[in-house]
Amino acid sequence: MVSFGLLALTGLFCILVPILRHIQRLYLNYRLAKQTGLHIFIAPVDPYGILWQAGSRFFTPVLQHFQWCRIIDLSWTWEDDCTRHEKYGENFIVVSPAMNIIYTSDKVAVEEVLAKRKVFIKPKLYEMMNMFGKNVDTVNGEEWSRHRKITAPCFNERVSGFVWDESVRQSQAMLNQWLAQPEGKVSKMVDDTRIVALHVLYAAGFGVQHDFSGGVRISAPGHELSHRDTLMTMLNNFIATMIVAPQEAFFDKIAVILSPRMRSVLLAIKEFRRYTDEAIASERILLAQDRGDQKHNLMSTLIRTSDQAKVDGAQSAMKLTDDEIKGNIFIFNVAGHDTTANTLAYTFALLAINPEVQKWVIEEIDEVLLGDNSLVYEDAYPRLKRVMAVMYETLRLFGPVPQIPRGLVTPNVPLTITRPNSGTSMASSSSTTTLLIPPNTLVNLNIHAMHTTPSTYASHKVWNPKRWITSSSPMPQSAPSNPLTLQNENLLHMEQGFAPWASGPRICPGMKFAQVEFTAVLSTVLKRAWIAPSVKGGEGGSEMTAKTEVEALLQDSHHIGATISMKRPEDLWLKVSKR
Repeated sequence: MVSFGLLALTGLFCILVPILRHIQRLYLNYRLAKQTGLHIFIAPVDPYGILWQAGSRFFTPVLQHFQWCRIIDLSWTWEDDCTRHEKYGENFIVVSPAMNIIYTSDKVAVEEVLAKRKVFIKPKLYEMMNMFGKNVDTVNGEEWSRHRKITAPCFNERVSGFVWDESVRQSQAMLNQWLAQPEGKVSKMVDDTRIVALHVLYAAGFGVQHDFSGGVRISAPGHELSHRDTLMTMLNNFIATMIVAPQEAFFDKIAVILSPRMRSVLLAIKEFRRYTDEAIASERILLAQDRGDQKHNLMSTLIRTSDQAKVDGAQSAMKLTDDEIKGNIFIFNVAGHDTTANTLAYTFALLAINPEVQKWVIEEIDEVLLGDNSLVYEDAYPRLKRVMAVMYETLRLFGPVPQIPRGLVTPNVPLTITRPNSGTSMASSSSTTTLLIPPNTLVNLNIHAMHTTPSTYASHKVWNPKRWITSSSPMPQSAPSNPLTLQNENLLHMEQGFAPWASGPRICPGMKFAQVEFTAVLSTVLKRAWIAPSVKGGEGGSEMTAKTEVEALLQDSHHIGATISMKRPEDLWLKVSKR
């Protein structure tokens, strides 16, 4: 009979071996990190591991007093602005058992990383977003080139004109609904901007137009969830969605023992597959009937190009599998509505508590949107520079994606950095040097910290869209603008230090789509209305109290799902009145 002592030793051995291997990997990565000369933080867990990502909301409250825990939390890059980089350097490194991660807010390093797509690639953690199929956002190399060539035609000037027209139509309906509320008190502004963004995406991306009051709010026949609720459930439970979707069949078998939250995620995944399959089938019917040849939206382009390539034979590289079509539809659903909707929501709230900026923007809108051609894309969009400045400044402080990870094709890659870390303030020097990135290391671009660096942005914590406008004929601050002043104004384009859509070859393909949509919605609303803050519930409270409430709601944002969002959007109340 095996003695109890032997069993105990065996059990102890089984426990100690994984721990010792864990410590060994941590030590080996630490030695690699020491070679960089950067400030080092040691994290005993894998920051991108499913265990940490799924359980961090439980672990973080207990471990938050540890520096490493704070730094590997997804929200720190937004909540802390550039303070940690000011203290530890624009570049520092986190050592974990799985890998090392260099965090950088250095605008020179960020630009170089984004410019070299073949050297700094999307890391394996992006593969978790292949839950419905590979897509243009997750693949690398020649595979990315194939996806990019097929999806690029979906974002041309013809589409931009349609995005403008549909955005105007949707926002006019939204504004009519706002103005019809008692005393103009609006409590669902955040939800309404999501509806607008989804309807614009569906019209321009999938060729299906909806009325603002219906559309994706309503469950389609045969569905348990509306398209809006399907997407929001997946987005608000993004980690759970990434875990469940690849193993959908398994979770389906154990659905009876899942928590209500996990069952809702499982249902949303099933519903999204149904909606996508139905949309693809419907589009193929139209194409078969020669009714889709003239359509140039995302859906028709993906299907038409891929189906034609299948007819041409295996030699054609211009094709996507059905899973890849679904993967691209998913990523455009996520990126094509959530980011723009959030930016619009933050902007309306910021304008409400900054009336001087709202007045400044309205001066331009009243001048540009004047006459019969006021809502024509080609005439209006290029002239709405202040509106675009508002978007830039909102993205600077409330960008939906505060950090961008990149992996390396080969180890020991050189990276140009400025003001190398010496444990002092970032403001010490402007010289550049080369950092040799060691093996088993990711680079995490801290975009939000770069956007809030004092050396690049004066009064970096202040929301000031005027910083993005330059003029050849400056006017006194208090003087009203005139047509000549507006004509001489130019939108500032920064070559470094601003990358809300990334930059380089892998810049967001939907950037122009988002810019046109934002400009159309904001200018349409402000052409007819004035926005002011309101207290929760819409009754009582002074204007100062209302402003304080809105400011607190904006700061109480968090990394929710895939993007930075307000924690309590239902508490945001605004007063919309006719101008």
